Amino acid sequence: MTTNFLTRFIAVSLMGILFPLLGHSAPNPGVRMNEARQLEGTWTVTVSVVDCQSGNPLGNPFQSLLTFARGGALTETTANPMFFPAERGPGHGYWTFQRHAYNAVSTAFITSNGVLAKTQTISQKIQMTNSDQLSSVATVQFFDPAGNLLVSGCALATGQRFK
Repeated sequence: MTTNFLTRFIAVSLMGILFPLLGHSAPNPGVRMNEARQLEGTWTVTVSVVDCQSGNPLGNPFQSLLTFARGGALTETTANPMFFPAERGPGHGYWTFQRHAYNAVSTAFITSNGVLAKTQTISQKIQMTNSDQLSSVATVQFFDPAGNLLVSGCALATGQRFK
């Protein structure tokens, strides 16, 4: 029980340090627009939930689809086996470009018997490894319907442009 509390405390503390780095800002005016728009399109992503401290995987990887639209809109859906069919809706959010990296935040509703049970917010920092591949480091948080943090965790992902 103490280890679980310590893990959550450290994860939340890290989030307090890292979240401000995911600032909501427009692309740098000095950056070429095509560089800022490299992320646009749909991506097939392999996600691994990991221990926030060690980076060790917690369970098997799963697939998600992320779509980054011009102007900064983000939609996503997942095949995460943690959720029963029709329990988790698609995530909606935004993405920004800053200093050769992308920041993205999305939120999805999770229901139980047709009633909102919690929300899931994913905040990620994305790097392009080439024009058709990306990698991501994410913080995942679950909130009750009143907005109170229930639990948080970490994830790593790699993606391939959907063609």
